[in-house]
Amino acid sequence: MFDIKNLLNRKTTRNFLPNKIEAEIIENALRVAWKTPTSLNSKPVIICDISNHAKDAWIEKQQAVKTASHVFLFAVNEEVAEANAKKILAPRFGCDTNDEKVSVTFEKIVPNRREWATQQIYLVASYFAATLEASGISGCFIAGFDKAAAEAALKLPKGYKVGLVFACGYADKANPGWQETEFARSFEEFYYP
Repeated sequence: MFDIKNLLNRKTTRNFLPNKIEAEIIENALRVAWKTPTSLNSKPVIICDISNHAKDAWIEKQQAVKTASHVFLFAVNEEVAEANAKKILAPRFGCDTNDEKVSVTFEKIVPNRREWATQQIYLVASYFAATLEASGISGCFIAGFDKAAAEAALKLPKGYKVGLVFACGYADKANPGWQETEFARSFEEFYYP
């Protein structure tokens, strides 16, 4: 059941029940992630279900992966990002994607292609995770792992670079793996009107 209260009460979970997530919930989260507004509608991110790689050396030490029913990886391709962005820009100038106007405009909008492409991962991953969380599925983002080893083990499509992993499942509420601590900042400090 999709419920905004699930998001308002969410905490990063590191221990999960063995129950599998229903296919419909995953499908909905994937479709929402696919519809995520990315810069210049570039859509350069892929999501991979890597649940069968949870015991791989590059990720196995992460607590959340040990009990997660599903583990997803987000990867991005800078060349795909640039090519798709240029497809969006070209009609604005009435030319093709190789025209100098398109390249100059792209360079002005995107001075650092790697950083820009990586930011698209965060957008897509946040929509994906929020949809799961609102559906009652808990999760944990993981960035601390050997990305080069992950890319070698996973055989991603050419040019895709690993960004984030999201381990998820139904929270083990008796032992969720989170610490009962206060937030470092209050909401009033977070939102600066």
